Parts: sequence; C-alpha cells; structure tokens
Amino acid sequence: MSTNETFNGKYSMSPSYQDLLIDFWNTIIWYYSNNRKSSKNFMYNSMGSFNFTRSDVLCIILISVFFTLMRYKFQSIVSKKFTKWIQLTLANEKKFSESAWKFLFYTWAWCYCCYLVKYRYNYFDEPYSVWDNWSAGMFVPFDIKILYFIQCGFYIHSIYATLYLDSKRKDFYIMILHHVITATLIFVSYAIRYHRVGLLVLFCHDIADIWLELTKIVRYLNTKQDNRFEQASYLGFSLLVVCWFTFRLYWYPLKVLYSTGVVAVYRTLDRGLHLYLPFNILLWILFLLNIYWFFLILKVLQNVVCGRLTQSGDVREEDEEKLSTSKGKCLHKKRMS
Repeated sequence: MSTNETFNGKYSMSPSYQDLLIDFWNTIIWYYSNNRKSSKNFMYNSMGSFNFTRSDVLCIILISVFFTLMRYKFQSIVSKKFTKWIQLTLANEKKFSESAWKFLFYTWAWCYCCYLVKYRYNYFDEPYSVWDNWSAGMFVPFDIKILYFIQCGFYIHSIYATLYLDSKRKDFYIMILHHVITATLIFVSYAIRYHRVGLLVLFCHDIADIWLELTKIVRYLNTKQDNRFEQASYLGFSLLVVCWFTFRLYWYPLKVLYSTGVVAVYRTLDRGLHLYLPFNILLWILFLLNIYWFFLILKVLQNVVCGRLTQSGDVREEDEEKLSTSKGKCLHKKRMS
C-alpha cells in the first residue's frame, strides 16, 4: 500500500499558517502511531544511512580554518586601511569590519543560492519537488555540494568568530545556538541527502543578513558631525524589515516547514524517512529564533519612531537602561502632544 493510501489525509499545495500547524500536528500523530516499532530504532537506522566521508569532513574543517584566516587578514589589512581612510571612529572600526566581512559573504552566498533554487533547479517555485526521487544515498550535484561545504565551513568559523572576534551583544548565547543549529542542519541534511531542502533554508535566510549587515555598515559611517548616510540607513532598515518578514516569517514556514513536516511523509516514507522529528525540531527552533530577532527589529523600529536610534542602529548593543529611558521619553512625547 502506498504512502498516500496509508495516510488518510491531504496536504495543501498553498498552505496557510493554520494549515501548517494543524497538518504538521496531525502528521506527527499519524507517523508515530503507525511506526512505533520502526521509530524505536530510527536513530540507529538514520545514522547507518549517513553519507559523509572523512575527506568531506576534512574539507569542511579546512574551509572553516580558511575563513578564519581570511577574517584576520580582512580585519588587519583591507578593513583597517579603509576605516583609517574614511576616518571612522575607533568605536566603530571593529564593528564595521565585522559587518563588512559578513556582508560580502552573505551577498555571494545568497546570489549563488538564488541561482540554484530559482534558475538551476527551480525548487523555490516548486518546493515539494525537493522530495522527487529522493533516497538516502542519492547523488549530490557538484554545484550544490560546493555551496553546502562553504556554508558549513562558514558557520563553524562563525562559532569561533562569535566567541573571539565579534563584538559582544545581548543575544550572544542565542547567536551561538543559532550557529550550532545551522551547522548541524547543514551537516545532517547533507549526510541524509536533504540537501534540496537545505538550499531553500539558506535561500530564505541569507538575504535578510545582507540587508542587516549593509544597514549596519551605513549606520557606522554616520557620525555626530556627518549624518549624510542617515536616510540610506533608514532605507536599508526598511528593506531589512520587509525581507525578514517575507523570507523568514512567511516563505520559510509555508514553503520549508510545511514541506519537511507534512509533504515529506507523503513523498518519502516508503523510501525510509530519516530523522523526521529531530530534523523538524531544529528547523522549528530556527523559526522561533527568527521570531525573536524580528521582535528586536521591531524594537529598533520603535526607537526610530521615538527618535532614539543608537549610532549603530542595533538594539542588541543598547543596555536596558537606555531602552527604558527611550520608552519613557516616547510616552512623554505622546502625552505632550
């Protein structure tokens, strides 16, 4: 009996948030109520189907080391000379270098990923096709493998960078958690051949990072004496809000989470669906982190409206006292008006 005949239900081709929650819940209940025996050994069976060679692991480690060395060179040579030339304040030199480094990487990574998911394979317009002809040991095209290894190496490097290179912010531990989850998802999705889904995850996330880092770069160029880039920073921030909501809070849950949580059961269960619940849990944690950071973005928006935006434009760099003062003055202005 086929999977579609076994699972008494239908999945939506154009799901809503309600469809996502209801269908995902029903799918989990059905999956584990009808696969109790096999689910007991799911971890053993899934680990046995991992396709990750020692040379693959070594390659990713070398890429992460390469990124770390390049980051040091970028900070000490390229960025330092540029910040001196534009006479950037000492407080913003390190932050500018950090954002410029991330902006360059995310711009390249997203453009290449966009080419893959929109033009080379068209997974974005047909997200359910990621499960067509799927198998645990299927061949990974070289163009996808390149992006995967580079992204995995970059996020391993990012864990080190967050610990020892980047400016410390309020969400330090959350950022570490994000990098660990992302690196794990990339590693596991490649090992069990969920790489097509992985492309969609990267596509839905990296574009927001481009506008985030670019907005911060422009903001760091502003000084009390020279605010010529202030309007540009507001434009960048507006695009960040739009991209964050559209890609991370709309397309990501409805194209990726629905596909991995519901459609995957229809399309791949008869071929051995591996790490179904653990993989989806990590993807949902990523979604919750997106919601948390969007809340911080809305705080920045509040500061813009109240006229209390910091020079960096990053609410994570403010202390609690500044936030409370900002809110108090905002309320005072409203009362006076």
